[in-house]
Amino acid sequence: MREDIKNKRKLSYLINDWDDVNLPSKIDYDNIEDQVVAFFTTTSQLVFPAKSYFVAIVYAKALEKYFQVPFYEALSDNELLPDDKWFKPYNESKEIYDNILERVGDIWQYDSINKTLNYFKKEFLCN
Repeated sequence: MREDIKNKRKLSYLINDWDDVNLPSKIDYDNIEDQVVAFFTTTSQLVFPAKSYFVAIVYAKALEKYFQVPFYEALSDNELLPDDKWFKPYNESKEIYDNILERVGDIWQYDSINKTLNYFKKEFLCN
């Protein structure tokens, strides 16, 4: 991750409070791709590892939009979700990501991304 982007994240962590820690969640490895597609078309749930794929896609698209980082470069960056133990970068989970992306198309069409996008904006100091 570019240094300027990392610095924005560091500053954000110093000045913001986060309400997404220690929330109840569950683990479900069945049909991860279907779960992620459902998160886009309905609403995302705290079901891992599917939630991590969902957030990674939204964050990579947002890095592309707000910081001109190529999508697949962002999605392949190990630092994309540094505190997420379920996150797998693109190069480690290419088939799953490709299937999800093919099925959902343009993620900007889904209202379900708004909460995650707002977290991104807060985390990277975007207005």
